[in-house]
Amino acid sequence: MTQVHKGLEGIIADTTSISFVDGEGGRLYYRGYPIEILVQHPFAAVVNLVVFGELPGERRLAEVEDFLWQAGRLPPQIARSLRELARHGAHPMATLQAILPLLATDLPELRLADTADAHEGLVIAARLPAAIGLILAALEDHPEHPYPSSRRYGERFLMLLHGRAPTPEQVETFERVQVLQLDHGFNASTFTARVVASTLAPAASALSAAMGALYGPLHGGADEGAVEMALEVGDAEAAGCFVEQCLNTGRRLLGMGHREYRVVDPRAKIMKAMARRIATCPEHQRIFETLSAVEAAFLQQTAAKRRPLHANMEFYKGVVFLALGIPKELFTATFAAARAFGWIAHIMEQRRDNRLIRPKALYIGPQPQRDP
Repeated sequence: MTQVHKGLEGIIADTTSISFVDGEGGRLYYRGYPIEILVQHPFAAVVNLVVFGELPGERRLAEVEDFLWQAGRLPPQIARSLRELARHGAHPMATLQAILPLLATDLPELRLADTADAHEGLVIAARLPAAIGLILAALEDHPEHPYPSSRRYGERFLMLLHGRAPTPEQVETFERVQVLQLDHGFNASTFTARVVASTLAPAASALSAAMGALYGPLHGGADEGAVEMALEVGDAEAAGCFVEQCLNTGRRLLGMGHREYRVVDPRAKIMKAMARRIATCPEHQRIFETLSAVEAAFLQQTAAKRRPLHANMEFYKGVVFLALGIPKELFTATFAAARAFGWIAHIMEQRRDNRLIRPKALYIGPQPQRDP
């Protein structure tokens, strides 16, 4: 009998040298470097590693940072279109997916990559922080903040949101989160980008399709869902009863468990430590303590029945973003701003040895009628 692998689970669709997800060992590597080492580097340095294959020296890092700064300013006509879209009240992810092809227009002459696809993709990714800042300005009905002079990616991103200089700790925390989100094997959005790239569509089309895939709550929306769940539970004391009810009713908790990892998600360890450190105000502390209690109850109550479920990266990411002043409506968009660089690396890799991605389907409908 023909075996069908729902969701392509366990199917090796292609090779990659970008990231390695060691699900059995609970490790994640970009280009051979463990994620625990890479979170110590500036975000732009890890972008260079993921997209171009090497950790840069000081001169190359300055080139990357300067490119992202220069390319990241929105041309006036794009800003006007984005402002109008954002004011219609659509979710920021829907707005970004709609506007993303326009981010590829009016490309600057400056170059960081040799290929047209990589150049177009990098300009789009560089412009996402300004686009997200403008969306927030539209949602909160205030003028967008001036484009910052800072070359540091994380500082510029937070200034575009809030109009004020963040603390060094906030910049470091934000960039660490974005490093953790850069790439993660053939996940749903990355595979979507590769499928579209395999048709030889422009990079903007592949990135727009990937943005749509990331919008789904089973992929990029779990961080928002985890925060909403913590607010529903209320406090740590109610966690045990809540988890028991979820297990009895089959309710799925976003941010718990991971399809790739059989042990703890290595990104979740780093994220939880950051959440504990940065969630200092009473409201954020309560959310963090509730999440910790839910995770502990889940581990305890699932260990006896089957393999214990651990929290993944998304589970604690939301409270980190809240502590950084990022509203939950922008959680997934901020995720996209990092993962876009991973998508670009995969589009480039797909193009180098391209074959149209076109799997077969097993037909199970009515038997075809033969001609009389």
